[in-house]
Amino acid sequence: MSNFHHDQAAGLRRIMAAPKPRVVSIISAASTQDQPRMMTNLAASIFGQGSNVLVVHASQDSREVKYGVDKSPSLFDVIIEMNSEVLSLSDAISSTSYGFNVGKLMQKNQFNLAMDSDECELTNQLLGELAHQYEIVLVDATLNKNQLLPLKILNNGEIIIQLTRQPESITNAYALIKQICSQLGRRSFGIIVDNATDAQAQIVFRNISQVARRFMQIELEFFGSIPCDDHLSRAAKLGRSVIDAFPLASASTAFKQIAQRLNYKQDSAAINHMASIN
Repeated sequence: MSNFHHDQAAGLRRIMAAPKPRVVSIISAASTQDQPRMMTNLAASIFGQGSNVLVVHASQDSREVKYGVDKSPSLFDVIIEMNSEVLSLSDAISSTSYGFNVGKLMQKNQFNLAMDSDECELTNQLLGELAHQYEIVLVDATLNKNQLLPLKILNNGEIIIQLTRQPESITNAYALIKQICSQLGRRSFGIIVDNATDAQAQIVFRNISQVARRFMQIELEFFGSIPCDDHLSRAAKLGRSVIDAFPLASASTAFKQIAQRLNYKQDSAAINHMASIN
């Protein structure tokens, strides 16, 4: 990593004409949910639509094993060791059988470091470069002790709150939105409702969006629902994504729809299609 600055500048110049990078942090407001399973299926769905995806574990919860990055160095570790050449970026980014790549942002003892520290600034730049190399970066995120995501690029990027219909989860989702807005000011958030039909999810979304609009003057965006579907656990036991193992399952349809909303390639295809019709 001794040539980090040079490589970074070259990389940025190379892709300057590319579409704006997508960095999407997903924060769970449902403590009992399997966040890695949701992230894996969503990333696999986006990859299946033709986009390169990087999943980044940026959570203080112990989820590294499920992503297979428990023994991997973090991006922060790469920055710390960049002058010693002990680690390279390839040590921190690995491929998965689902098609997308995965990495770990920080170790637990690095999570609450000040964002303006030299190491965090460089890690922020490194993640920014990766965001230009991939068409979408999905971040499994939790807030740090300052009620923020650990890097500026994450706080400036898109944030989606994943919740369920349970009252505790809805309360936690609203609290997360309020905490983030207290630090960053008013901004928009995406909403994904898990373990719900689309009709049930629409009710949950309508209720929380009305409260957010009334008391915080912010707008929420509905990204979709994920139904309760035993095909999800069956696919996980097979080590496959649900869209691969059970493409006709209701969960597969749900993930494909959410992926389309997140995937700018799908937006571009729709625009081009409409232009060809007109």
